[in-house]
Amino acid sequence: MIALWISLGVLGLILLLFLFAIFFIHNIIFYTPKKGQDNDFQLTESTQFLGLTDIINKLISDICNVPCEHVYTTSYDHKKLHSRLYRNPSSKRVVILFHGYRGTARRDFSGFGMYMIKKGYNVLLIDERGHGESKGHSITFGYKEKKDVLSWISFAKKELGEDKEIILAGISMGAASILFASQYINEPVKLICDCPYNTSSEVLVSFMRKLKLKVWLIWPLTKLSSLLISHASLTKDNASKALKNSKAKALIIHGDDDHVINHKFSYQIYLDNKEKVRYELFPKTDHGVSFMTDTERYKRVVDEFLE
Repeated sequence: MIALWISLGVLGLILLLFLFAIFFIHNIIFYTPKKGQDNDFQLTESTQFLGLTDIINKLISDICNVPCEHVYTTSYDHKKLHSRLYRNPSSKRVVILFHGYRGTARRDFSGFGMYMIKKGYNVLLIDERGHGESKGHSITFGYKEKKDVLSWISFAKKELGEDKEIILAGISMGAASILFASQYINEPVKLICDCPYNTSSEVLVSFMRKLKLKVWLIWPLTKLSSLLISHASLTKDNASKALKNSKAKALIIHGDDDHVINHKFSYQIYLDNKEKVRYELFPKTDHGVSFMTDTERYKRVVDEFLE
């Protein structure tokens, strides 16, 4: 009998440790928002923004001063989603912008978003679920976000006109989300993808390896944490396959010195879809800052792709 109680106690302790690990990982990786996350001006101290903070802060200030409408739609799972709308009734185009993981719309698109506004397009600068004014408490690396892409396309058509040409632009997780969503869009949309990844698993595993974590242990727990708490699979979506099954054309932009998402991940999307993808690699450029490091080239390749 004592042996039985000891065995039950050991099993109970193992279960508690397992549950603690699951919730700990979810809190670190997936739970949103974190303190200060929605502050447009809170730039990280990583090499990503090295030497660019003054430029980025000026760009953020500029776009924050542009009048906009606050608009809302509802996600497939009944969450209220928020976006800033910069309306131009005379334009036949709508550009919908999707920011990155724990990013803000006006920070991630402070430069490119303003460029699209100045070009005279209708622009939707959206808050991803669990960011800004959009509801939700889980980041799913594109699994649920791709369905929000479809919600915003429906909103744009209803609000701005069925005849509008839809252009989707994303950075990092936002770029992966629009690629994942592309196979479900029934029209030949154009995608502008800044530093995307091909699969969520490749990015998360690469982070674990950089941190010298035991991937064989942490990765299964991470997948399980996302599945049990966020109800999201980290292994289902593949940008290359989604694009191949879509009517979309994509422009992929990536820095060759990206310390967050290695450019080899997005290059694989190009290799798998050469007939649909224009690939532009920016030298000596870190994660998501290609617009700032070579603004004129960035504008030129975007203009050529859209025209």
